[in-house]
Amino acid sequence: MRQPTIEEMRAALEATRLPPKEGFARMVAEGLINAQGQLTRLYGGDAEPEPGAKKPPRLTSANCNGEPPS
Repeated sequence: MRQPTIEEMRAALEATRLPPKEGFARMVAEGLINAQGQLTRLYGGDAEPEPGAKKPPRLTSANCNGEPPS
Protein backbone atom coordinates (compact mmCIF):
# COMPACT_ATOMS: atom_id res chain seq x y z
CA MET A 1 0.00 0.00 0.00
CA ARG A 2 1.33 3.43 -0.97
CA GLN A 3 2.22 5.94 1.77
CA PRO A 4 0.65 9.41 1.34
CA THR A 5 3.05 12.20 0.45
CA ILE A 6 3.67 15.12 2.77
CA GLU A 7 1.77 17.37 0.37
CA GLU A 8 -1.24 15.03 0.51
CA MET A 9 -1.10 14.90 4.30
CA ARG A 10 -0.90 18.72 4.55
CA ALA A 11 -3.84 19.10 2.16
CA ALA A 12 -5.90 16.66 4.24
CA LEU A 13 -5.05 18.56 7.43
CA GLU A 14 -6.01 21.91 5.86
CA ALA A 15 -9.31 20.45 4.65
CA THR A 16 -10.28 19.47 8.21
CA ARG A 17 -9.51 22.82 9.87
CA LEU A 18 -12.44 24.78 11.23
CA PRO A 19 -12.75 28.55 11.08
CA PRO A 20 -11.59 30.05 14.42
CA LYS A 21 -15.10 30.84 15.71
CA GLU A 22 -16.34 27.35 14.89
CA GLY A 23 -13.31 25.74 16.51
CA PHE A 24 -13.78 27.81 19.67
CA ALA A 25 -17.51 27.00 19.82
CA ARG A 26 -16.72 23.31 19.38
CA MET A 27 -14.20 23.32 22.24
CA VAL A 28 -16.79 25.03 24.49
CA ALA A 29 -19.48 22.51 23.51
CA GLU A 30 -17.07 19.62 24.17
CA GLY A 31 -16.35 21.00 27.66
CA LEU A 32 -12.63 21.55 27.01
CA ILE A 33 -12.81 25.31 27.66
CA ASN A 34 -15.48 27.72 28.91
CA ALA A 35 -16.80 30.76 27.01
CA GLN A 36 -13.92 32.86 28.42
CA GLY A 37 -11.35 30.45 26.96
CA GLN A 38 -10.29 29.00 30.31
CA LEU A 39 -9.46 25.30 30.63
CA THR A 40 -12.24 23.52 32.50
CA ARG A 41 -12.00 21.20 35.48
CA LEU A 42 -13.09 18.37 33.21
CA TYR A 43 -9.65 18.54 31.60
CA GLY A 44 -7.43 19.61 34.50
CA GLY A 45 -8.09 23.36 34.65
CA ASP A 46 -9.78 25.48 37.29
CA ALA A 47 -12.79 26.83 35.36
CA GLU A 48 -16.31 25.48 35.40
CA PRO A 49 -17.59 24.16 32.05
CA GLU A 50 -20.51 25.91 30.39
CA PRO A 51 -23.98 24.51 31.13
CA GLY A 52 -24.78 21.71 28.70
CA ALA A 53 -21.15 21.02 27.78
CA LYS A 54 -20.32 17.37 27.19
CA LYS A 55 -18.48 15.50 29.89
CA PRO A 56 -15.35 13.57 28.86
CA PRO A 57 -15.73 9.83 28.50
CA ARG A 58 -14.89 7.84 31.60
CA LEU A 59 -11.61 6.01 31.13
CA THR A 60 -11.58 2.29 31.58
CA SER A 61 -8.91 -0.29 30.96
CA ALA A 62 -10.64 -0.95 27.62
CA ASN A 63 -10.17 2.61 26.33
CA CYS A 64 -6.93 3.86 27.94
CA ASN A 65 -4.31 1.73 26.23
CA GLY A 66 -4.68 -1.10 28.69
CA GLU A 67 -3.45 0.87 31.67
CA PRO A 68 -5.85 1.47 34.55
CA PRO A 69 -6.93 5.09 35.06
CA SER A 70 -5.06 6.95 37.78
